Amino acid sequence: MKLLIDIGNSRIKWATLVRGKLHPGGDAPRPADENAVAACAAQLWEDVKKPKSVVVSNVAGLAFAASLGEWIEAYWEVQPHFVVSEQTAFGVTNAYTVPERLGPDRWAALIAARHRSDGAACIVDAGTAVTIDVLAADGAHQGGLIIPGLEMMRRALLERTQDIQPASAEPAHGNRALLARDTRDGVDGGTLYTLVAVIDRVTADVSAELGGEPARFISGGNAADLLPLLAGDYHHVPELVLEGLAVIAEKL
Repeated sequence: MKLLIDIGNSRIKWATLVRGKLHPGGDAPRPADENAVAACAAQLWEDVKKPKSVVVSNVAGLAFAASLGEWIEAYWEVQPHFVVSEQTAFGVTNAYTVPERLGPDRWAALIAARHRSDGAACIVDAGTAVTIDVLAADGAHQGGLIIPGLEMMRRALLERTQDIQPASAEPAHGNRALLARDTRDGVDGGTLYTLVAVIDRVTADVSAELGGEPARFISGGNAADLLPLLAGDYHHVPELVLEGLAVIAEKL
């Protein structure tokens, strides 16, 4: 059994890989303080039997990685493998000038998309930040974009304006309408349509540039909010990063 861990900006997801099959584990809020990492890890994984290996995608910084690595080595006597983006591997060629600067979560998602589709692909991760990455049919990463996520945009509005009530995940008055009739719904809808417009425009331009429709994948905590409004057909793959980690883990 191999343990796969995806440490995002706000949440931690994990799964196990047994004989090539991915088994979802769960997800939890990510502690903001690296001093709380050990307690969090114990709460999440102390009942997990000793894995053969641990593969981690981490965007929480070096201090978080060090604390988690110390706990894993002390508890299971296993040295974790922290994924670092490469120039070329697993059928994907990285577009970044400095390959390791591409986030390991985006790298894993690219690998997963490549293994799901042998053609061009557009990968959207709608999390704390929204990322859009594009693969050509030959596996060459074309680059990507990073956009503030829903809560980040809403928080910016709240911090820089007066008399706006905190936005929520659900509209204030039931079903969401195109145009809002109170301020909170206006913030909710405006930020949601901002992301929809960006994603639709970028994917349309990508299709024109590539000369055909790429496979479209979407993951992240806000994917379900965006999907009903997006143009085109998307494969909703919540565990896309973990799928990429599984591909990496099989080669270790």
